[in-house]
Amino acid sequence: PWLRWLAAQPPIDGVLTSLSSAQSVQALCKTVLGTPTVPPNVLLGWIIGILMVYFLVMMMIPKGRLGIWGFIYFFLSSDQKTRKPDDANPDIAAASCKRMKVVFIRHGESEWNAVFNEGPKLTMPIRFLKALAQEFLMFFDQDSVFFDSPLSEVGIQQSWDLMSFLASQPTRTLENGQASRPVKELDVADLVSIIRGDAGRSIVVSSILRRAISTGFISLSPRFLKTQKEKDKVQIMTCLQEISRNVDTLSLTPKLAAPEIPATEANLKHMGDLMSHFYRTRFDKRHNKGNKSLKQKAIKRQEEFVKWLLDQAKGETDMIVVLGHSLWFREFFKSYLPKASQHVAKKEKMVNCGCIAFDFYKDSKNVYRIPPDSIKEIYGGFADKSKKTKEKKALNRQRTIVTPTLAARLLPAPLSFQCRAVGPTALALAGRPVAAVAAVAAKMHHLHA
Repeated sequence: PWLRWLAAQPPIDGVLTSLSSAQSVQALCKTVLGTPTVPPNVLLGWIIGILMVYFLVMMMIPKGRLGIWGFIYFFLSSDQKTRKPDDANPDIAAASCKRMKVVFIRHGESEWNAVFNEGPKLTMPIRFLKALAQEFLMFFDQDSVFFDSPLSEVGIQQSWDLMSFLASQPTRTLENGQASRPVKELDVADLVSIIRGDAGRSIVVSSILRRAISTGFISLSPRFLKTQKEKDKVQIMTCLQEISRNVDTLSLTPKLAAPEIPATEANLKHMGDLMSHFYRTRFDKRHNKGNKSLKQKAIKRQEEFVKWLLDQAKGETDMIVVLGHSLWFREFFKSYLPKASQHVAKKEKMVNCGCIAFDFYKDSKNVYRIPPDSIKEIYGGFADKSKKTKEKKALNRQRTIVTPTLAARLLPAPLSFQCRAVGPTALALAGRPVAAVAAVAAKMHHLHA
């Protein structure tokens, strides 16, 4: 009875009448039911039954479940609710005030960005269809172009460029507690030395999305080549997941599991083996709580990260290096910079593979603050829409040619005796592109392991 009632309601009755009069539907009904004409309620019953079977089949496939969740999340999520800023002044000079240096590194361009945000709008449908065909071929794999979108070819190159910049900076030892000083008392070379693991103590954390992780593994590969895998892991965190309803912000990785390397990165000419090695050995999964939920709004994720961040201030950690996303970073700056501040960090996104350092404070009155004068651009900086195309072309032209010192820095520390910092191996690599050096470093690392 309820099907007859539903089939009689406008506009459903009109749709069913049009369907039942279509020749293809009549031919199908004759084949299946033995008669070309069927009552509207019977046709509606068949449609509902087919949709239910389709839904059940999709629920049996991991990517199908994620697709259904993505559809629900897009329409029901209120993920963009973030912390409201204030103008309270923390008592920075008080002994009880906590401080932590933080470095934000935005991921390189993703496949999602390449399809929807880059290139001429007229060719977007072609890019979309090409990506859709790739997605169809990956349907039964733990990989995707749209969900948990990986780095594009441009994004991989941007990560190489950031690695080249970081590796080319001079080394500072920062002894006698110098690494614990605030950002504004350190220069770029000091900060880079801490990021690379040459000085002080730093922890690398990342969003659970693969584009952020891969950006870190490429750009910080010299660090991971020389540090012990048991002591220097990337802590992957659900609370750093990007702020958006789009499906590219949903993770393929289950709760407490390690992400799987995207196929394109596993097959990289100069870096595939090393990237696969990092994906197998360099994860701390304790903070991977699976995909963000409808209840887990951006403000909750911000608060969870800040709590964890300030817990690290109780120990000997000098810096937290965060691999993440443009909207998450921009909203974080909006939330914790003074309300009256007009800093560019509140208005513009960080560029792909941009690297920004700042100090984060919390005093005994629970006032949280990023002092505007503590924000320091290490690489790339913030996007300027009027200069976006020019800057992107300039960044894509940057290619570091390796000096002997840089070549030595790219090699794993346990093998440094073979090149004596600037020895025969490093000299042999001098003058070659960074990619070639990384290939040699990867092979040496593999032999050592």
